[in-house]
Amino acid sequence: MPDAGILATLLLLVGLFLLGLEFFIPSLGMILVLALISLVVSFWSAVQAWWGRDPGFFWTYIAALIFGIPSSLAIAFVVLHKTSAGSRLVLQPPAPEPLVRPEELSLIGKIGKAANLMTPGGLVVVDGQRLHAESPGILVEPGTPVIVIGTVSNRVVVRPLRPDELAAHTDSQAPPHAKDTDSSSPRTAQALDFELPPG
Repeated sequence: MPDAGILATLLLLVGLFLLGLEFFIPSLGMILVLALISLVVSFWSAVQAWWGRDPGFFWTYIAALIFGIPSSLAIAFVVLHKTSAGSRLVLQPPAPEPLVRPEELSLIGKIGKAANLMTPGGLVVVDGQRLHAESPGILVEPGTPVIVIGTVSNRVVVRPLRPDELAAHTDSQAPPHAKDTDSSSPRTAQALDFELPPG
């Protein structure tokens, strides 16, 4: 059987190691129980080895025990948050979403077309720009006319144009001379709706 002083030192190191390991391995408290058992047996061994025989060793052990427990927890906490292995075990907060750019706000109300199938995210073309977009929970077929109704982060929110909106947009895009021809046709028909007297 090993000397009580050696056993006290070894179990102290094992207990502090297990205490830090509890941060990394989900064990439902089993590692913590083993750490506490190791520390208790270590303390009992230190009492058997040094109490009343060598006070210097005993109080050095007590100091190591008192400062070792918070130190092992602090080291485990730092390793957990500062290393790549630890970062995989800790849920990181989501990255802050970029702010909406002013030019994206100016696109609200603009009309474009879906560049691909939106499910509901995808690409749209508005004013010649290809933009990341999403629709409010509906599928949009490629080539469908859409209107920008808002922005979310760095994406625009679009919905398909209704038939009446599409007709109004088509009329507003018609050339001015076409409108004049259409508007003058009833007057022309009305002017020819009688016979001219023979000259």
